[in-house]
Amino acid sequence: MLNKRGFELGWQELFTLIFIIAIVLLVSVWIGNQASGIALKKQILAKEVCLIATSSQPGTTIIIEHDKDIIIEKKDNGLSVKAGQTDRDYFYDCYLEDIEFSRKDDFTIIEKGKQK
Repeated sequence: MLNKRGFELGWQELFTLIFIIAIVLLVSVWIGNQASGIALKKQILAKEVCLIATSSQPGTTIIIEHDKDIIIEKKDNGLSVKAGQTDRDYFYDCYLEDIEFSRKDDFTIIEKGKQK
């Protein structure tokens, strides 16, 4: 593509420009999350919930109140914490056998099953 001034913008340059802009945006979002402390808050919350859930007595129900954006759920053999639907989750490997998670409005309800 050649314009009146003789400037040529080829596909390689266009692809490179889009790639650089995407990298800058991703790094900016990552730095923003690190600076605001969102990543650290998710890590601390996951570890605290894991400790509370695993150390509770069988038959215990724990209710945690938090922002509507926070999502705490059981995932595989661990715990997942997100700061919203589009946020990347923080996974904490935690032994959560016989522990069920549910959510109602601003609350996460954790129920530990009865001992067999």
